[in-house]
Amino acid sequence: MAPVTRLICALALLTAAGLCLCAFLIYGSLDRSQVQVAESNLKFVLTQLRDSIEANVNLGLALPEIRIAQDLIEQAQAADSEILAVEIFSPNGTSQFNTDRGSIGEPVRESWNEAIRRSLGYGRWRVEEFGDIVVGEVIRNDFGEPVGHVAITLAGSSRELHADAVGSILTSRMAIALPCAVLVVIFSAWALLRAATAPLRDVRSHLSSTSPVAATSGLGLLADEARAAVATRVVELDRTVSAILALDEDKEQDAAA
Repeated sequence: MAPVTRLICALALLTAAGLCLCAFLIYGSLDRSQVQVAESNLKFVLTQLRDSIEANVNLGLALPEIRIAQDLIEQAQAADSEILAVEIFSPNGTSQFNTDRGSIGEPVRESWNEAIRRSLGYGRWRVEEFGDIVVGEVIRNDFGEPVGHVAITLAGSSRELHADAVGSILTSRMAIALPCAVLVVIFSAWALLRAATAPLRDVRSHLSSTSPVAATSGLGLLADEARAAVATRVVELDRTVSAILALDEDKEQDAAA
């Protein structure tokens, strides 16, 4: 394979690899953006629920006595199809209000308690389990004491659907962009290399041609001069050889005489 061909193939491969890397980075960026948007929505809903419940707590009601809390969490779930469940539970981990009413009175998962302990009482905590995302926040009274927690579970399938959609779109775009980009690089590289190597081709044609060809570049003129000089040296060498042969013949004739 000619050096120019090898160089063009290398440029085409680098272009394809660069486009694939860009697509991968775009995919990762869009996936992270979708997660951040989903979590921002969760935090907004959490803040609204926490503020509403804390307002009732500050009126002197105990957490189990806030009956409106059940309506609030059910409305929050109905407003967003990606929310799987909303739960309010006591500091000891017992469910007080739940969109799954059958779970009321049951203890929450130990992973939630562990996440709350890791948050060191700063309020917001987060858990990923079974492909779903759980974000929770502490509920406090007027004295800053925790009286419970509210947690929202976001369906992980929504992230998978978004990732599949992004992957499908990027794949379809790459199927068009990649061949076009590679062809453009191949054609551009071929044109540039052909222009760059034109003087060398001129030299080769001059050196390999058996008939005089008009030079079109400085290298061509140098090639003509070099060939003329070589031809002159060859003629001189032939003359020298002929002279030496003639001397040898004269010596042989004198020896024979």
